[in-house]
Amino acid sequence: MQIYLIGFMGTGKTSTGKELAKLMKRELLDSDDLIVKQEGMSIPEIFYRSGESGFREIETEVFRKLSEESGEYVVSCGGGAPLRTENVSLMRKNGRIIRLTATANTVYNRVKGDTGRPLLQSDDPLRRIKELMAEREQAYTAAADITVETDKKTPEEVAAQILETLTK
Repeated sequence: MQIYLIGFMGTGKTSTGKELAKLMKRELLDSDDLIVKQEGMSIPEIFYRSGESGFREIETEVFRKLSEESGEYVVSCGGGAPLRTENVSLMRKNGRIIRLTATANTVYNRVKGDTGRPLLQSDDPLRRIKELMAEREQAYTAAADITVETDKKTPEEVAAQILETLTK
């Protein structure tokens, strides 16, 4: 069974994923890293060349491959992955979906200055974060088997909380 970590950018999917993978003695996979490796170019370059829709097609291909994997992984998913119901169906095929949340201010403080996030390249990144979070809320909620709030928690604390919830 795979463990898929979903949520908005900056909610701690990668850092929590590292800790959870350690606790569960599993390999951590990052869907964005898998896309970069497969395509041989950065996420911003894929967005530039193919647009967001092209990127999302590639992302779904990656989830299709992951759904066919027999290994057990912790998978840190790109923030937009659950926006496609096909991706959610592929994740559910062989895994549990854990949603990580944080306030818009926390997200902003965690990602400000990160130029590798194409969707935040705007004059007012905090406003853009709030807009995107509102747009994605329903998809995130519908996809999640478990939701864990990450504000004011270390990745170790979040990972321990997830593991405790999974083993109940």
